[in-house]
Amino acid sequence: MAFTLATIQTRLENRLKDIADIGDILFQNATDLNQSLYKIMFELDVERFVTTSTYTVSSSPSTQALPVNFRDVSEAGLGFFIQNTDGTASTNELRYTGYGSADVGYYITGTNIVFTGISTAKTIILRYVPVLADITSLDQFFVVPDENKELVLEGMVLHYYRNQEDPRESDQDMRFARAVEDFKDGLRKTPSVFTLPSKLGGRSISHNIPRY
Repeated sequence: MAFTLATIQTRLENRLKDIADIGDILFQNATDLNQSLYKIMFELDVERFVTTSTYTVSSSPSTQALPVNFRDVSEAGLGFFIQNTDGTASTNELRYTGYGSADVGYYITGTNIVFTGISTAKTIILRYVPVLADITSLDQFFVVPDENKELVLEGMVLHYYRNQEDPRESDQDMRFARAVEDFKDGLRKTPSVFTLPSKLGGRSISHNIPRY
Protein backbone atom coordinates (compact mmCIF):
# COMPACT_ATOMS: atom_id res chain seq x y z
CA MET A 1 0.00 0.00 0.00
CA ALA A 2 0.96 3.62 -0.48
CA PHE A 3 -0.14 6.77 1.34
CA THR A 4 -1.33 10.19 0.32
CA LEU A 5 -0.02 13.70 0.81
CA ALA A 6 -2.98 14.32 3.14
CA THR A 7 -1.54 11.73 5.54
CA ILE A 8 1.86 13.43 5.50
CA GLN A 9 0.34 16.90 5.82
CA THR A 10 -1.30 15.84 9.08
CA ARG A 11 1.98 14.48 10.39
CA LEU A 12 3.80 17.60 9.24
CA GLU A 13 1.35 19.79 11.14
CA ASN A 14 1.76 17.64 14.26
CA ARG A 15 5.54 17.90 13.97
CA LEU A 16 5.88 21.61 13.15
CA LYS A 17 2.66 22.86 14.80
CA ASP A 18 2.08 25.70 12.34
CA ILE A 19 2.56 25.32 8.60
CA ALA A 20 -0.01 27.92 7.53
CA ASP A 21 2.71 29.75 5.61
CA ILE A 22 3.60 26.77 3.44
CA GLY A 23 0.86 27.42 0.86
CA ASP A 24 1.11 25.81 -2.59
CA ILE A 25 4.78 25.03 -2.06
CA LEU A 26 3.53 21.97 -0.17
CA PHE A 27 2.77 20.35 -3.54
CA GLN A 28 6.08 21.41 -5.04
CA ASN A 29 7.98 19.99 -2.07
CA ALA A 30 5.99 16.76 -2.21
CA THR A 31 6.63 16.40 -5.94
CA ASP A 32 10.36 17.04 -5.63
CA LEU A 33 10.68 14.56 -2.79
CA ASN A 34 8.58 11.93 -4.56
CA GLN A 35 10.65 12.24 -7.74
CA SER A 36 13.90 11.88 -5.76
CA LEU A 37 12.66 8.74 -4.00
CA TYR A 38 11.38 7.32 -7.29
CA LYS A 39 14.82 7.78 -8.87
CA ILE A 40 16.47 6.02 -5.92
CA MET A 41 14.05 3.13 -6.25
CA PHE A 42 14.35 2.50 -9.97
CA GLU A 43 18.14 2.89 -9.93
CA LEU A 44 18.35 0.16 -7.29
CA ASP A 45 15.79 -2.14 -8.89
CA VAL A 46 14.36 -0.94 -12.19
CA GLU A 47 12.21 -4.05 -12.62
CA ARG A 48 9.85 -2.68 -9.96
CA PHE A 49 8.67 -0.07 -12.44
CA VAL A 50 9.29 -1.41 -15.95
CA THR A 51 6.44 -0.64 -18.34
CA THR A 52 6.12 -2.03 -21.87
CA SER A 53 4.72 -0.83 -25.16
CA THR A 54 4.47 -2.68 -28.49
CA TYR A 55 5.31 -1.39 -31.98
CA THR A 56 4.88 -2.97 -35.41
CA VAL A 57 7.53 -1.87 -37.90
CA SER A 58 7.75 -2.85 -41.58
CA SER A 59 9.52 0.04 -43.29
CA SER A 60 12.44 2.39 -42.79
CA PRO A 61 12.35 5.00 -41.50
CA SER A 62 9.22 4.44 -39.44
CA THR A 63 8.19 7.29 -37.14
CA GLN A 64 5.85 6.42 -34.29
CA ALA A 65 4.80 8.09 -31.05
CA LEU A 66 6.47 7.34 -27.77
CA PRO A 67 4.15 6.45 -24.88
CA VAL A 68 2.83 9.62 -23.24
CA ASN A 69 4.38 8.52 -19.93
CA PHE A 70 7.81 7.68 -21.38
CA ARG A 71 10.71 8.78 -19.17
CA ASP A 72 13.84 6.99 -20.36
CA VAL A 73 15.54 3.71 -21.23
CA SER A 74 18.90 4.42 -19.62
CA GLU A 75 18.91 1.56 -17.10
CA ALA A 76 20.24 -1.92 -17.93
CA GLY A 77 17.53 -4.21 -19.31
CA LEU A 78 15.53 -1.37 -20.83
CA GLY A 79 15.27 -0.45 -24.49
CA PHE A 80 13.71 -1.66 -27.73
CA PHE A 81 13.73 -5.43 -28.31
CA ILE A 82 12.77 -7.38 -31.45
CA GLN A 83 10.17 -9.98 -30.49
CA ASN A 84 10.71 -13.57 -31.70
CA THR A 85 8.44 -14.72 -34.54
CA ASP A 86 6.66 -17.08 -32.15
CA GLY A 87 5.70 -14.14 -29.95
CA THR A 88 8.19 -14.83 -27.18
CA ALA A 89 10.58 -12.29 -25.75
CA SER A 90 14.13 -12.01 -27.00
CA THR A 91 17.35 -10.31 -25.96
CA ASN A 92 17.81 -8.92 -29.49
CA GLU A 93 18.00 -5.24 -28.58
CA LEU A 94 17.96 -2.44 -31.15
CA ARG A 95 20.93 -0.11 -31.00
CA TYR A 96 20.76 3.67 -31.12
CA THR A 97 21.36 4.94 -34.67
CA GLY A 98 20.47 8.39 -35.98
CA TYR A 99 18.92 10.48 -38.70
CA GLY A 100 19.40 9.00 -42.19
CA SER A 101 20.88 5.74 -40.90
CA ALA A 102 20.26 2.53 -42.86
CA ASP A 103 21.40 0.39 -39.92
CA VAL A 104 18.85 -1.56 -37.91
CA GLY A 105 18.04 0.47 -34.83
CA TYR A 106 16.23 3.57 -33.64
CA TYR A 107 16.60 7.14 -32.52
CA ILE A 108 14.38 9.46 -30.52
CA THR A 109 13.29 12.88 -31.68
CA GLY A 110 10.99 14.92 -29.48
CA THR A 111 8.04 12.74 -28.52
CA ASN A 112 8.60 10.26 -31.35
CA ILE A 113 10.65 7.13 -31.92
CA VAL A 114 12.11 6.62 -35.41
CA PHE A 115 12.96 3.04 -36.37
CA THR A 116 15.66 2.63 -39.02
CA GLY A 117 16.90 -0.21 -41.23
CA ILE A 118 13.84 -2.46 -40.79
CA SER A 119 12.27 -3.48 -44.11
CA THR A 120 10.27 -6.58 -43.14
CA ALA A 121 7.52 -6.70 -40.53
CA LYS A 122 8.87 -6.87 -36.99
CA THR A 123 7.24 -6.56 -33.60
CA ILE A 124 9.27 -4.35 -31.27
CA ILE A 125 8.80 -4.33 -27.50
CA LEU A 126 9.76 -1.17 -25.65
CA ARG A 127 10.73 -1.64 -22.02
CA TYR A 128 10.97 1.72 -20.26
CA VAL A 129 10.73 3.64 -17.01
CA PRO A 130 7.57 5.77 -16.96
CA VAL A 131 7.23 9.37 -15.85
CA LEU A 132 5.95 9.83 -12.32
CA ALA A 133 3.11 12.32 -11.95
CA ASP A 134 3.53 15.58 -10.11
CA ILE A 135 1.66 15.72 -6.81
CA THR A 136 -0.96 18.40 -7.24
CA SER A 137 -3.62 17.39 -4.73
CA LEU A 138 -3.79 16.01 -1.20
CA ASP A 139 -5.31 12.72 -2.37
CA GLN A 140 -2.36 11.75 -4.57
CA PHE A 141 0.04 9.04 -3.46
CA PHE A 142 3.73 8.91 -2.72
CA VAL A 143 5.62 6.25 -4.63
CA VAL A 144 7.19 4.57 -1.58
CA PRO A 145 5.45 1.75 0.34
CA ASP A 146 3.30 2.42 3.38
CA GLU A 147 6.02 1.65 5.93
CA ASN A 148 8.05 4.66 4.76
CA LYS A 149 5.84 7.43 6.13
CA GLU A 150 8.59 8.60 8.51
CA LEU A 151 11.08 8.82 5.64
CA VAL A 152 8.71 11.07 3.69
CA LEU A 153 7.94 13.13 6.78
CA GLU A 154 11.66 13.76 7.39
CA GLY A 155 12.05 14.78 3.75
CA MET A 156 9.10 17.17 3.91
CA VAL A 157 10.42 18.72 7.13
CA LEU A 158 13.79 19.25 5.41
CA HIS A 159 12.12 20.95 2.45
CA TYR A 160 10.12 23.16 4.81
CA TYR A 161 13.22 24.25 6.74
CA ARG A 162 15.04 24.91 3.48
CA ASN A 163 12.22 27.07 2.13
CA GLN A 164 12.08 29.01 5.39
CA GLU A 165 15.89 29.35 5.61
CA ASP A 166 15.57 27.81 9.04
CA PRO A 167 18.88 27.20 10.90
CA ARG A 168 17.65 23.70 11.74
CA GLU A 169 18.07 22.72 8.07
CA SER A 170 21.61 21.35 8.55
CA ASP A 171 20.64 18.94 11.34
CA GLN A 172 17.52 17.91 9.45
CA ASP A 173 19.56 17.26 6.34
CA MET A 174 21.69 14.74 8.25
CA ARG A 175 18.58 13.15 9.76
CA PHE A 176 17.00 12.73 6.33
CA ALA A 177 20.25 11.39 4.82
CA ARG A 178 20.33 8.65 7.46
CA ALA A 179 16.70 7.82 6.74
CA VAL A 180 17.46 7.55 3.02
CA GLU A 181 20.34 5.15 3.65
CA ASP A 182 18.07 2.96 5.80
CA PHE A 183 15.49 3.10 3.01
CA LYS A 184 18.06 1.95 0.44
CA ASP A 185 19.17 -0.91 2.68
CA GLY A 186 15.56 -2.02 3.03
CA LEU A 187 15.00 -1.92 -0.74
CA ARG A 188 17.98 -4.16 -1.38
CA LYS A 189 16.42 -6.81 0.86
CA THR A 190 12.88 -6.79 -0.53
CA PRO A 191 11.40 -8.70 -3.49
CA SER A 192 11.06 -6.84 -6.78
CA VAL A 193 7.29 -6.44 -6.74
CA PHE A 194 5.84 -2.96 -6.82
CA THR A 195 3.24 -0.81 -8.55
CA LEU A 196 3.17 2.88 -9.41
CA PRO A 197 0.46 5.25 -8.25
CA SER A 198 -2.30 5.30 -10.86
CA LYS A 199 -1.84 8.88 -12.08
CA LEU A 200 0.95 9.37 -14.60
CA GLY A 201 2.00 12.34 -16.68
CA GLY A 202 2.33 15.98 -15.74
CA ARG A 203 5.93 16.36 -16.84
CA SER A 204 7.62 16.90 -20.16
CA ILE A 205 8.97 13.80 -21.90
CA SER A 206 12.71 13.31 -21.72
CA HIS A 207 15.12 10.55 -22.69
CA ASN A 208 18.65 9.38 -22.32
CA ILE A 209 20.66 7.56 -25.00
CA PRO A 210 20.80 3.91 -23.88
CA ARG A 211 23.90 1.81 -23.51
CA TYR A 212 24.56 -0.56 -26.41
